[in-house]
Amino acid sequence: MHLDLQLRRFVRRRPYLVVLVSGINTIAILSLYILYNGRRHSEIVTFSEPTTTRVFTNFSNALQLSTLDHPNDLWVPLALSSCVFGMPAYYAPCFARTLPNVLYPEELLYPDFKLREPHFVNDEHRQTWRDYALSDLAFRDRGALLDGWVNHKGQAGQNFVFHDVKYQKFFGPDTWAPMACMSKLIATAPIQPLTDTDRSMEVFPTLLIALSPEAYSFQHYLDRVTHIIAQGLHLAAGGTNLYAFTGQPGQKIVREMWAQMGFPESHVLHSNLKPVAAETLIFSCRAVLVHPWLSLRTLELLGVERMSPSSTRNKVVYVSHSDGRTNGGRGVVNEEAVLDAITKLLTARDKGEELVMFNPDQFADVKELFTWFAANALAVVGPHGGAMFNHRWANRDIFVLEFIPANRIAVMIWEEASLLSQTYAAIIAEPTAKNETDMVIDVSDVVSLLSQHLGVVGEEPIQKSYPWSAKELGFR
Repeated sequence: MHLDLQLRRFVRRRPYLVVLVSGINTIAILSLYILYNGRRHSEIVTFSEPTTTRVFTNFSNALQLSTLDHPNDLWVPLALSSCVFGMPAYYAPCFARTLPNVLYPEELLYPDFKLREPHFVNDEHRQTWRDYALSDLAFRDRGALLDGWVNHKGQAGQNFVFHDVKYQKFFGPDTWAPMACMSKLIATAPIQPLTDTDRSMEVFPTLLIALSPEAYSFQHYLDRVTHIIAQGLHLAAGGTNLYAFTGQPGQKIVREMWAQMGFPESHVLHSNLKPVAAETLIFSCRAVLVHPWLSLRTLELLGVERMSPSSTRNKVVYVSHSDGRTNGGRGVVNEEAVLDAITKLLTARDKGEELVMFNPDQFADVKELFTWFAANALAVVGPHGGAMFNHRWANRDIFVLEFIPANRIAVMIWEEASLLSQTYAAIIAEPTAKNETDMVIDVSDVVSLLSQHLGVVGEEPIQKSYPWSAKELGFR
């Protein structure tokens, strides 16, 4: 008989136990009561025979314990694990009552926040960006522009821990499918209890599902997979028994980041549409795309130091999109003139600053990459592209200057830089031809923005947001 079922039948007799063992220490009786209530959310699940004897985990305080003394405590979500009166039926604790083999459900209510809009060289660029922010449906779905700030409100995530289940994926790996992790229609339907016919399957001890689109790529590992891990990792027991289930094998830097976050290459399972089984399965695919807690938590898991002093932080790092390493488009046609203007500006400033070209091949591994950016980067400059995401490894007070074609406005670098308290500015340029994204950048715009922001600690670009703003609540 399953250990969970034995335990449940035992604790259901708690009124009679109190009568029979009235002489027992009160603490022992209270312990039985707490144990019962802590497991109460699982009463309706259907149990299969166990694959092994399970060690019970106290999931309910796992999030709190994982965030003690961390610098991102301000942004930690509120975790709800019990279905109570007034809670919507679609919240994880209530919805879990309809699912089989649930050990623990968790609804995460993320604190609201707002981000300051980018710095611009003129009002024309600002208005172009605002027009996008007010019209793009995907942007408006997660943020609302008002008085120069983009408000992010009402964001929620869900975690579920299942036992003795298999995951049967029924769509292609790495595709932008509606039911991929972090997509709106992501569902728990592929998670099913193990049956007698599954006894021949290899059963992994603890498995985290991370089947998000293009999880093999640097950019989308960062903006999605890391959030799935960061949101659900506190529910894993840790140690050597944790595995992840994702798409095709990633680039070298992606494989190294997996290892940095606690998943060596041998513990990253790659989807081939065959089912995978686990004693304990963590489903955190309903993770939030943009939130400071997930961004900061990701840096902690990766071991990135973002607030350390450095005497060598004097490099303006230029990230080219014309070096043959990246996807086509978004090239700077007059890049040599831009680089020459930056060099002349740094010489005129006479502060020991220097321009360096970003070359990922010069770093042996991600640890060296992270360390170098943290110690050296004073600014990151370049056209929009995945390589610009390397600004994340730099200090919180650096300056990020991004060139964006007017026909392809992008906000992810601005969002992430602002979440990490970095100063961000954008130069929006008309493309050189219709339906293309190459640009000619006004050199004077580059010089103006660098002169204004380089080496300057800017105003905090992220603030708390709440309907009530009295000073006694901590608002200014």
